[in-house]
Amino acid sequence: MDYVFQKKKRRTAYRIFSKGANAAASILFGLYENVQLAQEMFLRDCPQYPGFDLVRAMFGCNNPPKFQKATIRSNFQRLEKQGLIKKDPIQEVYCLTDKGKNFVSYIENRFLILKADWDKKLRIVIFDIPEKKKHWRYHLRKELELMQFKQLQRSVYVGKYPLPQSLVEEIEENNLGKDVHIFTIDKADRQEEILKILEN
Repeated sequence: MDYVFQKKKRRTAYRIFSKGANAAASILFGLYENVQLAQEMFLRDCPQYPGFDLVRAMFGCNNPPKFQKATIRSNFQRLEKQGLIKKDPIQEVYCLTDKGKNFVSYIENRFLILKADWDKKLRIVIFDIPEKKKHWRYHLRKELELMQFKQLQRSVYVGKYPLPQSLVEEIEENNLGKDVHIFTIDKADRQEEILKILEN
């Protein structure tokens, strides 16, 4: 696992979930949804409101962003330098690299889970990860916090929403299945107290 890249994805996701998408995120999601339209809107018209479903959902309909043309261009350059987008030499348009697609997919997946209506079930995650894999403890805690899980005890977290499938696969692929236990329950003792914890 590339921890630097993983942290960057998570930091960006935190920012988007709390404040909405910035210019860089708008560009990435615009290219993800429609390369040609994004190219025309961002570089030619310098949009006041991106016409992309996911970006609109992240901003909220009542909070249109206002990006200056210089901001758009500098973000294109920065994203290209970071290896998240590239310019097609033949068609002369920007598109996402594989790294960029991974970046956007990570955020989109988590955003859509949190945006969905709660199914009235609680998720409990209990883990006991060995010291030699302590970096996974940190990674899992941060992923759970991103998904709005709250700590009940030292290695026990509770949340409303299911874990992203990519995270579940990551746990299995790294032989952590026996160290991480995920439960979905319809009803819990002192459920009202738990819900209050989740609301704070």
